[in-house]
Amino acid sequence: MRNKIVVLLIVGITVAAGISSYIAQGSLARALEDGPFVLQIEAKALPLNTETTSQKTVGALTYAGGWTLSSENDNFGGWSGMVLDKEAHALIAISDKGFWLTTDFDVNAPTVFSKALLYPFEKGASKGMFAKIERDAESLVRTQSGFLIGLEQDHRILAVDAVGSASRRASYDGQVDLSVLSPNGGIEAMAKLADDRLIMFAEHGLDVNGTLPAWITGPNGAVERRFATPHNYSPTDAAALPNGDVLLLTRYYSALDGVAAKVLLISAAEIASGESLKGRELAHLAPPLSVDNMEALDVAVQPDGSVRLYLMSDDNFSPLQRTLFMVFDWKP
Repeated sequence: MRNKIVVLLIVGITVAAGISSYIAQGSLARALEDGPFVLQIEAKALPLNTETTSQKTVGALTYAGGWTLSSENDNFGGWSGMVLDKEAHALIAISDKGFWLTTDFDVNAPTVFSKALLYPFEKGASKGMFAKIERDAESLVRTQSGFLIGLEQDHRILAVDAVGSASRRASYDGQVDLSVLSPNGGIEAMAKLADDRLIMFAEHGLDVNGTLPAWITGPNGAVERRFATPHNYSPTDAAALPNGDVLLLTRYYSALDGVAAKVLLISAAEIASGESLKGRELAHLAPPLSVDNMEALDVAVQPDGSVRLYLMSDDNFSPLQRTLFMVFDWKP
């Protein structure tokens, strides 16, 4: 009899926990449908080298600071694309669950991230809000009128006027046949060039020559290019510089060897050449250097002409991965 009572108690607790979780998720869905959800982001200082904490440079880059980010909100994480404001005092990121993050930040302040808000992909679009296949955002670009979003699985490029506003198919979307890409190999890296053309890199689709699909799109249509990626690395984000150069973030992942990342510089001359793109390496991040699944990149040009790079990782909502935010300076 006692055993039956124990079993019934366990079942009752399990059912109650399930109901509580369901109600909580429903409340969160309604909150996100009605408006943004306030976040508290905890930022823990991160050394460049976990073994030699005095190291401040890697390749051509100088480490300006970094943090491991966390939040009690279960939907914080998975950040795959981000953009900064002109003063680099605020950022907007989008996750592979389709959530938006907006936050102010100051690398020199005791509280690095403040006024953080979580938005739904589209306000009032709670139907399918948690369906990753419909909202798997992987790249984000700021335009004069809003943002462009590259999504995979259901491959498409969407345009929005503001964070959380209604989306529509971007004019760039019909210029490229994205159906040839594998479900998990979409447009991971995308940047808007100075002349308003868009350069895009696919994550997968390696050919016998070791190159991946890439495109440059504009008013007259798209031109397919190839990208000679470093061995076993995939492009994950890109950012254009005012002179037409492009910085490309690439990521290596192995279940046995772990993660690594490279930052490449693709010159404007190389882009204009019509040949396969390759770029040159500016930095290589691998343990014992701090690194994770680096997927988001944006840049800000400083008054002295140097470039500040901002990198963020996608933790895949896994307890084995982290959300890292790292800042580097580069003097071309």
